Amino acid sequence: MSLEGKVALVTGGSGGLGRVHGLVLARMGCDVALTGNRNLEKAEAAAAELEALGRKAIGVKMDVSDPDEVNKGVKEIIDRLGTIDILVNNAAYGIVRATTIIKMDKADWDKDLAINLTGAFNTIKAVMPGMQDKKWGRIVNVSSVTGTMGGFGQCSYAATKAGLIGLTKTVALEGARNNITCNAVVLGVFDGGSFYEVAPEFRERIIKRVAMRRAGDPEELSNVIAFLASPESSFVTGEAIEVSGGISLFTF
Repeated sequence: MSLEGKVALVTGGSGGLGRVHGLVLARMGCDVALTGNRNLEKAEAAAAELEALGRKAIGVKMDVSDPDEVNKGVKEIIDRLGTIDILVNNAAYGIVRATTIIKMDKADWDKDLAINLTGAFNTIKAVMPGMQDKKWGRIVNVSSVTGTMGGFGQCSYAATKAGLIGLTKTVALEGARNNITCNAVVLGVFDGGSFYEVAPEFRERIIKRVAMRRAGDPEELSNVIAFLASPESSFVTGEAIEVSGGISLFTF
């Protein structure tokens, strides 16, 4: 499975999972743009790691909730790397909320939707015309089991991740005639990232729900994303693929 000659845009590239997604794609021969907003320096540092593998890699300032900034960032990536063949919508608001719907502030709700869901809309809208022109493209949206199972105190996050699945299926329909696939990965709990922002006792309770009784290694998620970004996945579109170690399975 090779991505030689392809260029990928990974949003949220300053975070732990985004960095690993970029790393796995680079190992497969892909040139990579990693976006950062508040932590652009981390995205640039991650890009330097990818360059050490012999790939072209850049960090780009991008607030995905701002369509003008997204369009500007996409233009910069195309100017510097030539094109965008693959989009991985990984950016998400990095603060874990544990607030019931009655207590949730409207501003927090709006913030989560603006980044997690509207951000994906903005980036897809910006890159899809170029994919249509080439008659080839891969879009992978990073959803969550919270969007399929719900989560106590997670109404805004769950709503955005459920919305991504609906967006995925619609983009798959609209992109199919131009050989553009769109799929979602529905992640469970993984080492690093926001999972480690919650209290240790809560993490333990979550792990007990996972059939495999552990958190995932980030590369286990990135490998699925890499497959969905590859030519080998050409007949897979509109799917929401759970990568969770069986957290949604009934276990004793």
